[in-house]
Amino acid sequence: MRPSFGLGSIFGAAIAALALGSLGQPAGALEISKHALDSAEVNAIQLKGRIEDGDTFGLQVYISNLPKKPTIAVYLNSPGGNLREGMRLGRFFFDNRIETTVETKTACASACALAFLGGRDGETGKPHRTKAANSGVGFHSFSREFDNKSYSADDMKVIVQQTQTQVFHVADYLKSIGADLDILRLMLRAHANQMN
Repeated sequence: MRPSFGLGSIFGAAIAALALGSLGQPAGALEISKHALDSAEVNAIQLKGRIEDGDTFGLQVYISNLPKKPTIAVYLNSPGGNLREGMRLGRFFFDNRIETTVETKTACASACALAFLGGRDGETGKPHRTKAANSGVGFHSFSREFDNKSYSADDMKVIVQQTQTQVFHVADYLKSIGADLDILRLMLRAHANQMN
C-alpha cells in the first residue's frame, strides 16, 4: 500500500524550500552536440551543462538540421537549471518520442531529472529512460530568491499562491508525460540545496 500524503504537507515542504532561497550556479546555456554513439540508425545527441530558457528551441533547431533516422536518443549530463525549461524539454522528448539516457559517471539533477522523465521509445511510445548504475538522477524542491526586506502578510499570501501554482505545474507536467506523481513527493522531500 502506498503511503498517503496531503496537499498541506506538499505545500508546506515547497514553502520551506522557497524560504531557503536559491543556490547560485554559473550562467550558461545547455551545450548541444553529436554524441559518440551516433550511427546510421540513431541521431545521438549530447546535452551538457545548465538548462536555461530557450534550450528547448535550440534543441529543436539542432534536430531539424540532422538527417532523418529511425531513432533520436538524448544523453543528458546537467546539474539542472530553469525548472520550466526542464519541463519544456521533457514535453518535447515525450511528444517527439525521444529516448533519454544518463550514462556512466554522469549526472542529471533538478530540472534535468524532470526532462529525463519525458523519454519515450520511438516505435512503441512507451517510456524509454535509461540510467547507468554508476550515474545519478536527482530530484529536489524548486526555490525562489528573496530580497532582504520585511515581508507583509499580503506578500506571504502571494508567495504561497505562487508556490501552489508551481506545485500544480509540476504535477500537471508529470501527469502529461505519464510519470508517477510520487515523484513530486520525492522532489519536495529534499530542500533546494539537497538532493534525492
